[in-house]
Amino acid sequence: MNESRRNQVSLRGASTKEITRDALLDRVNQERELRNYARRAKAAALLIQRVWRRHHAVESAALRLREEWEMMITSRSGSLTGMQMSREILRPFLFFINYLSVRLRRIGARDRDCMISCFRIVLDDITSNDVRQSFCSLTIGSTDERKLWFHQSKKLISVCLFVLSLFDYSHPRVQDVVLTSIAMRLSVILTDPKGWNHIPPNGQKDANTAVKNLVKFVGSKRSGLYNCIRKFILTLEAPFSSQELQTDDRFAIVASAITLSLRPFHLTNIDINDKGMMESAIEQYCISLLTIPWFPQRLPAILVPALRHKSVLSPCLRTLLVRIGHSEKLLTMSKAFFWSRDVFASLSNFHNMLLHHN
Repeated sequence: MNESRRNQVSLRGASTKEITRDALLDRVNQERELRNYARRAKAAALLIQRVWRRHHAVESAALRLREEWEMMITSRSGSLTGMQMSREILRPFLFFINYLSVRLRRIGARDRDCMISCFRIVLDDITSNDVRQSFCSLTIGSTDERKLWFHQSKKLISVCLFVLSLFDYSHPRVQDVVLTSIAMRLSVILTDPKGWNHIPPNGQKDANTAVKNLVKFVGSKRSGLYNCIRKFILTLEAPFSSQELQTDDRFAIVASAITLSLRPFHLTNIDINDKGMMESAIEQYCISLLTIPWFPQRLPAILVPALRHKSVLSPCLRTLLVRIGHSEKLLTMSKAFFWSRDVFASLSNFHNMLLHHN
């Protein structure tokens, strides 16, 4: 037999060179890997297309809602009930503003105007003397109405804190000052039932309970309150200019931010199950605010006594003392000090506040 035919076999009429078992297994594995890769590539392509179609659909819906919302605000007349405020004003606003602005971490001109309009409407609704029920009257309504108020109030405060985190105090623009001032006023009044109208005496207890739950959220890590305030305060000059003490919008922003940061400290009748929330707020306050270089000097002098008050410093001191026995927590707080731009200034400021406290 021919030598060349010795290495060939007949396979259904076709001839091929013989291959070893290992080579055959390698080829089979390669073909399997190629098929798996093609299958994964197809699945990835379908996923990307599905995600893109969803994004495009949601973005189109958000843009359409914003346009309809702007037209509705322009043609709006008369006051609204609490449920009308929730359904017609807040629900579409929170949807498109979170998708078009908060998600992208930027505020466009149209979104800024929408925020100013919405915040003003809600503020006027809460503080007006109209006999009709306001948005905050939902806190004394049915269970579903209370849940609705809590959910939308959380979203509103999150948007307000987002606005504060982007505000640059050292280089402010007029419209940014107006927006941030209104946003912080709204955050403060949403967490203070004493400023609400339309709440009858027999509904004060329910309103206070609703605000207490809202303040719990504000003091939690999920809200990002203390990180936003830290970022904002770092834009303030040290020492704070005495010319800024006028009752302008920029001073109102600073005062509102400090007021909001102290809200969790002023909660009364804390349940035993809420102690963890309170400790979390105190830790965040210590780590995010008390470690700011020249913290008291960055603030108007009129606001500093509130930070040195016993109700604020005592929980901070207790937390620091308790954490001495917990090395991991203490290490976390120590790192925060050393991450500051000027550790010695931070420690000096904290020491001075303790001396004034004593």
